[in-house]
Amino acid sequence: MAYLNTRKKGDFAAQKGDVEDFCKYRFQIVEIFHDHRANATPPEKRKGFSEMLEYCAANNCPDIVIYDLAGLARDPDAGLAALKTMNEHYTVYCVNNDFFGFRDDQEQRRAAIGNFITYMEEYRESGRKTAPPVSKKTKKDDGRPIGRPKALNEGQVEALLTVRQSGTSISQICRMFDVSRSTVSKILADYPELKGEWKGARQEPEE
Repeated sequence: MAYLNTRKKGDFAAQKGDVEDFCKYRFQIVEIFHDHRANATPPEKRKGFSEMLEYCAANNCPDIVIYDLAGLARDPDAGLAALKTMNEHYTVYCVNNDFFGFRDDQEQRRAAIGNFITYMEEYRESGRKTAPPVSKKTKKDDGRPIGRPKALNEGQVEALLTVRQSGTSISQICRMFDVSRSTVSKILADYPELKGEWKGARQEPEE
């Protein structure tokens, strides 16, 4: 079973080809479910994603192949929730930027994905508890914080590097961790393999 969430014309054909190459000699694709330009909609509210879960449940499909984790949803929390839903019943595989490992061991792979989800949920909850209240005077009229970019502690930096490794864009990371691009750039300066094409002078396209 495969699920694709595309944003641009031509994405479906390209991603479908990549999925077929990925599944060759590994899986037999029964059906490909697809949503287009639905990035802002939580996966569970999308027609294609919902139909895929219904089909998997009705036909005892053990595996789900997605194109990549970062492209599952614009909102990282929504993407994490969708991954958790799938991992509870199926083994999830990513065509691109798959850092979970254990491709040949379903039980260990689901455990690895579950550990990642638990880690991200605990980090998110910890961040909410420790975040200081923001007074009205600390924000500009457009809602952006006043002053220097917020620094991240060691655990937050580790989480940032993990989600960047999964293919999450710099724009998404800025929203997820509530930090500026300059903060992300400084962190990634020591990890050139994670910097991608963005050099700090131009913006990435909105997702």
